[in-house]
Amino acid sequence: MPKYTIVVIDDNKADADSLVRHLKEIDDVGHIEVFYDGVQGAKYLLKNKPDILFLDIEMPNISALELYTLLPEKERPALVLVSVHTEFALDGFKLAAVDYLLKPAKYADVTNSFLRCLKVMNVSVNIYTQYELEYYLFEVKNGYSKIVHFKNIIYITSADNYVDIVTRDETITARITIGRIEKIMPKSYFVRIHRGFIVNFRFAVKVKKSTLILSEGPETELPISKSRKINISGYDKLE
Repeated sequence: MPKYTIVVIDDNKADADSLVRHLKEIDDVGHIEVFYDGVQGAKYLLKNKPDILFLDIEMPNISALELYTLLPEKERPALVLVSVHTEFALDGFKLAAVDYLLKPAKYADVTNSFLRCLKVMNVSVNIYTQYELEYYLFEVKNGYSKIVHFKNIIYITSADNYVDIVTRDETITARITIGRIEKIMPKSYFVRIHRGFIVNFRFAVKVKKSTLILSEGPETELPISKSRKINISGYDKLE
């Protein structure tokens, strides 16, 4: 498999250097260019086309939106946006970013972002071990995007093309299908128990016939459909 070229642009040197260290641990990452100034990074990108761009959302002098839209559309690399904030405006969706990383980025999350970029580039990634996502950036109804950590989600319920994500602190209505969430959720502790429910089994207390009892949440009893009972095999002796 060929090596893939990467550009990292972040005005915070410590964050950029940390990201580069993680990228260098990935076998198929080749040459990496790093810029701590967005304008200098933009000048480089106008003359060179890397495969993947890791781009800080908020920088002085030029924003991620301004920088990326400077590039000719056919010359734009696969984009991963990086931010210290868990919530920000929907500019990232306008850029059609492949993924989002929350600072400080961890190796598993950087690897997942790299793999997602390869998929967008139609590169087979079957040889890789897939790491479970720790968080995901959801497009929420109020016009913003919000990063939600999976470990804080109690359950998710569907409503057409939206879902309600019930966490320990709030309920977030996000524009995404429950089927899409089922594909990206951590499989080690999230289970789809019903057409309309995905549950974090770390909050599960007991399985009682066709009902799952939770330790907390606005609803502590959720239905288990017959077709999904196979999904909770091994969990049915919860106390």
